[in-house]
Amino acid sequence: MQVSDKMVQKRNLSAAKIKQTAMQLINENGAEQLSFSRVATNLGVKPQAMYPYFKSKEALKVSLIVDFLDHLTSQISAQLVGVAGQEALMVYGEQLYHHLLAQPEMTRLAFGGIDYQHQSVAYEHFRDLIALLKRLIRPFTQNETDVINYSRLFRAFIFGFVQNELWGLFHGSPVPAKSSFDTALQQVIGLITVS
Repeated sequence: MQVSDKMVQKRNLSAAKIKQTAMQLINENGAEQLSFSRVATNLGVKPQAMYPYFKSKEALKVSLIVDFLDHLTSQISAQLVGVAGQEALMVYGEQLYHHLLAQPEMTRLAFGGIDYQHQSVAYEHFRDLIALLKRLIRPFTQNETDVINYSRLFRAFIFGFVQNELWGLFHGSPVPAKSSFDTALQQVIGLITVS
């Protein structure tokens, strides 16, 4: 009976099921603990059954990162409908901060577990997230160099802040991290929009 259960599971195997299981394992144990054998065990199949869908663990991770980046971009874009100017930069910053902290293990994987220089597919999806930010910054700048510099400043602030928060470096402070983030976000936006 157990063999036929595995056959049924193998027949029902899909990239979506593999990614869903991998995401669950990442959220429970961290990305560094992810392996084909762990995913396969949770799915009730042999690791070899996953190779038609993902050629390696790295390919699976990249696929998860692409999905995560696309989710970030679509969620932020949805919140920006009908919003412009400084308010749009505030919404982008708050939404990115919120979504990165809501999925700490995926954030660690997407922004610490991949070399984007060698993963062009993931990099293209990351660029979509940054292109959205650049569109918001562009009206406040004189040239493309300023757009690039300010978008780097903006995302370095948010990613750095989130990373420090995930590492627990703000723990025990009398000032809540969110309060510090809100104040700093207003300052960064002020710097960008006053120039």
